Amino acid sequence: MDVSTQRLDELNLKLSSVLGDLPLWDTSLEVSCVGNSLIKLFDNEPLMPGVILTKNHDYAGMISRRRFFEFMSRPYSLGLFNERAIENLYDFVKSDTLIMGADTKVVDATKQALSRNSEFVYEPIVVTGNKLLDIQQLLLANSKIHALTLAQLEEAQKQSQEAEFNLHESEQRYVELLQKQKTLALEELNLSLVREVISPAKLVVGNLVHASRYTQELIQLVGLYQKYYPHPVEEIQIVAERINVSSVSNELPQLLSVMKGYVKKIQEFGGRKH
Repeated sequence: MDVSTQRLDELNLKLSSVLGDLPLWDTSLEVSCVGNSLIKLFDNEPLMPGVILTKNHDYAGMISRRRFFEFMSRPYSLGLFNERAIENLYDFVKSDTLIMGADTKVVDATKQALSRNSEFVYEPIVVTGNKLLDIQQLLLANSKIHALTLAQLEEAQKQSQEAEFNLHESEQRYVELLQKQKTLALEELNLSLVREVISPAKLVVGNLVHASRYTQELIQLVGLYQKYYPHPVEEIQIVAERINVSSVSNELPQLLSVMKGYVKKIQEFGGRKH
């Protein structure tokens, strides 16, 4: 069966593709057939790169189209071998045939095929199972695989760049979110502190009002005692001299006034923060 009509561009080639994935020729001819049979076979299949030769259906060799017609174009060759068995002809045209397994990767087969002697570098390759591969098909397949590999690398690079960009965007969003959370936390802490400061400050203000009144009343009471009892007992006189009643009477109202001022500033600060 001839499978060479498969189009190479229809194949799903990839880096791991093997020779068995490519269009292969499986035309064979017994070496007992005459040379003219080979000529007719090549005429009927103008694209066929060569023919597998068999002997009792076992592999016996390969004749390429190029070497066959080069030899048959020589003087007297056509007359000598046209009606003789191909086996006689093969002794003159046989060459070092490259045989590979169907599971050989295309890229590896290409390297090996191109490393052959320049005289045989374009000879078809025998694939196990009495198949034949046109070297041109191999080179085209390798070229396509190379192009596909480059495209995959470019796509991978593009995806890598996109992933890197997305990562950068995610990091940026994370930093912004973290900063926002920090700001909210600080604002909440600030409000909490303000509430903790304002409430006691209000209480202090209320108490200072009463303290000022009580202080004025006590000072007034002390003044009356000094006015109507200018000569107190010795114990009271000693304490009065020690605490300096006159100085306390003057400084205590001033101290309370200063405290009121500080508390007022605390309230104003808390009001701005709130």
